Amino acid sequence: MNKFDTLKDRLQEHGWYLGWALPCCQSCAWMELPMEHKDGPFKGQELDYDKVLFNHEQDCLLDCKYDEENEKYILPEGMTRDDYTVFPHTTPEQQTNSLFCFSGETIGIENLKKILPVIEAAGCRYDWNGSPNSRIEIDWS
Repeated sequence: MNKFDTLKDRLQEHGWYLGWALPCCQSCAWMELPMEHKDGPFKGQELDYDKVLFNHEQDCLLDCKYDEENEKYILPEGMTRDDYTVFPHTTPEQQTNSLFCFSGETIGIENLKKILPVIEAAGCRYDWNGSPNSRIEIDWS
Protein backbone atom coordinates (compact mmCIF):
# COMPACT_ATOMS: atom_id res chain seq x y z
CA MET A 1 0.00 0.00 0.00
CA ASN A 2 1.42 3.40 -0.93
CA LYS A 3 1.09 6.54 1.21
CA PHE A 4 -1.81 7.84 -0.90
CA ASP A 5 -3.81 4.66 -0.19
CA THR A 6 -2.90 4.93 3.49
CA LEU A 7 -4.07 8.55 3.48
CA LYS A 8 -7.36 7.56 1.85
CA ASP A 9 -7.96 4.82 4.42
CA ARG A 10 -7.13 7.09 7.36
CA LEU A 11 -9.37 9.89 6.09
CA GLN A 12 -12.22 7.44 5.52
CA GLU A 13 -11.94 6.39 9.16
CA HIS A 14 -12.77 10.02 10.02
CA GLY A 15 -15.72 10.20 7.61
CA TRP A 16 -13.84 11.96 4.83
CA TYR A 17 -14.10 11.38 1.09
CA LEU A 18 -10.84 11.54 -0.90
CA GLY A 19 -11.45 11.74 -4.64
CA TRP A 20 -8.98 11.39 -7.48
CA ALA A 21 -9.27 12.95 -10.95
CA LEU A 22 -12.90 13.95 -10.81
CA PRO A 23 -14.09 15.12 -14.22
CA CYS A 24 -12.74 18.24 -15.82
CA CYS A 25 -12.25 21.20 -13.48
CA GLN A 26 -13.10 22.28 -9.94
CA SER A 27 -16.58 23.52 -10.88
CA CYS A 28 -17.47 20.31 -12.72
CA ALA A 29 -15.87 18.12 -10.07
CA TRP A 30 -18.07 19.51 -7.27
CA MET A 31 -21.07 18.38 -9.29
CA GLU A 32 -19.59 14.88 -9.69
CA LEU A 33 -19.11 14.12 -6.00
CA PRO A 34 -21.03 11.01 -5.00
CA MET A 35 -24.09 11.31 -2.77
CA GLU A 36 -22.81 8.64 -0.38
CA HIS A 37 -19.60 6.89 0.61
CA LYS A 38 -18.88 4.03 -1.81
CA ASP A 39 -16.44 2.20 0.48
CA GLY A 40 -14.78 2.36 3.86
CA PRO A 41 -16.38 2.37 7.32
CA PHE A 42 -19.05 4.91 6.28
CA LYS A 43 -20.09 2.95 3.15
CA GLY A 44 -23.68 3.75 2.22
CA GLN A 45 -23.85 6.82 4.44
CA GLU A 46 -24.50 10.27 3.02
CA LEU A 47 -21.38 12.23 2.10
CA ASP A 48 -20.66 15.31 4.20
CA TYR A 49 -19.53 17.90 1.64
CA ASP A 50 -17.65 19.74 4.38
CA LYS A 51 -15.43 16.64 4.67
CA VAL A 52 -14.20 16.16 1.13
CA LEU A 53 -10.81 16.44 -0.50
CA PHE A 54 -10.55 15.89 -4.22
CA ASN A 55 -8.54 16.84 -7.22
CA HIS A 56 -9.75 16.98 -10.80
CA GLU A 57 -8.42 15.79 -14.11
CA GLN A 58 -6.70 19.08 -14.87
CA ASP A 59 -4.64 18.59 -11.68
CA CYS A 60 -3.28 15.32 -12.96
CA LEU A 61 -3.11 15.60 -16.72
CA LEU A 62 -1.22 12.82 -18.39
CA ASP A 63 1.75 14.09 -20.34
CA CYS A 64 0.52 13.47 -23.88
CA LYS A 65 0.12 15.44 -27.05
CA TYR A 66 -3.11 16.68 -28.58
CA ASP A 67 -3.56 16.13 -32.32
CA GLU A 68 -5.45 19.27 -33.35
CA GLU A 69 -5.99 18.12 -36.92
CA ASN A 70 -7.76 14.95 -35.83
CA GLU A 71 -9.05 16.51 -32.59
CA LYS A 72 -7.84 13.73 -30.30
CA TYR A 73 -5.13 13.01 -27.74
CA ILE A 74 -2.18 10.91 -28.76
CA LEU A 75 -2.11 8.52 -25.83
CA PRO A 76 0.79 6.46 -24.51
CA GLU A 77 1.06 2.99 -25.99
CA GLY A 78 -1.44 0.56 -24.50
CA MET A 79 -3.89 3.21 -23.31
CA THR A 80 -7.20 4.03 -24.93
CA ARG A 81 -9.62 6.93 -24.56
CA ASP A 82 -11.85 4.62 -22.49
CA ASP A 83 -9.22 4.86 -19.74
CA TYR A 84 -10.25 8.47 -19.09
CA THR A 85 -13.33 10.56 -18.53
CA VAL A 86 -12.70 14.03 -20.01
CA PHE A 87 -8.91 14.53 -19.99
CA PRO A 88 -6.19 11.88 -20.02
CA HIS A 89 -4.94 11.77 -16.43
CA THR A 90 -2.48 10.01 -14.20
CA THR A 91 -3.13 7.77 -11.22
CA PRO A 92 -1.95 8.47 -7.65
CA GLU A 93 0.82 5.91 -8.27
CA GLN A 94 2.08 7.99 -11.19
CA GLN A 95 2.22 11.21 -9.17
CA THR A 96 3.81 12.11 -5.87
CA ASN A 97 1.66 15.11 -4.99
CA SER A 98 -1.37 17.13 -6.01
CA LEU A 99 -3.50 20.10 -5.12
CA PHE A 100 -6.87 19.23 -3.59
CA CYS A 101 -10.16 21.08 -3.39
CA PHE A 102 -12.15 21.30 -0.15
CA SER A 103 -15.15 23.14 1.24
CA GLY A 104 -14.25 26.77 1.84
CA GLU A 105 -17.15 27.18 4.27
CA THR A 106 -16.19 27.87 7.90
CA ILE A 107 -17.03 24.30 8.95
CA GLY A 108 -15.08 22.89 5.98
CA ILE A 109 -11.98 24.85 6.97
CA GLU A 110 -12.33 23.75 10.61
CA ASN A 111 -12.72 20.13 9.50
CA LEU A 112 -9.64 20.36 7.29
CA LYS A 113 -7.55 21.82 10.11
CA LYS A 114 -8.61 18.91 12.34
CA ILE A 115 -7.32 16.29 9.92
CA LEU A 116 -3.93 17.88 9.20
CA PRO A 117 -2.36 15.56 11.83
CA VAL A 118 -4.07 12.60 10.10
CA ILE A 119 -2.41 13.61 6.83
CA GLU A 120 0.98 13.65 8.55
CA ALA A 121 0.31 10.36 10.38
CA ALA A 122 -0.31 8.74 6.98
CA GLY A 123 3.27 9.65 6.05
CA CYS A 124 2.29 12.59 3.86
CA ARG A 125 3.23 16.25 3.91
CA TYR A 126 0.99 19.20 3.14
CA ASP A 127 1.33 22.83 2.16
CA TRP A 128 -1.61 25.12 2.84
CA ASN A 129 -1.84 28.68 4.11
CA GLY A 130 -5.12 28.11 5.98
CA SER A 131 -7.14 30.25 3.60
CA PRO A 132 -10.50 29.19 2.14
CA ASN A 133 -9.32 30.73 -1.13
CA SER A 134 -6.31 28.47 -1.56
CA ARG A 135 -6.06 24.76 -2.17
CA ILE A 136 -4.10 22.34 -0.03
CA GLU A 137 -1.20 20.52 -1.68
CA ILE A 138 -0.53 17.03 -0.39
CA ASP A 139 2.70 15.14 -1.06
CA TRP A 140 2.83 11.36 -0.56
CA SER A 141 6.32 10.72 -2.01
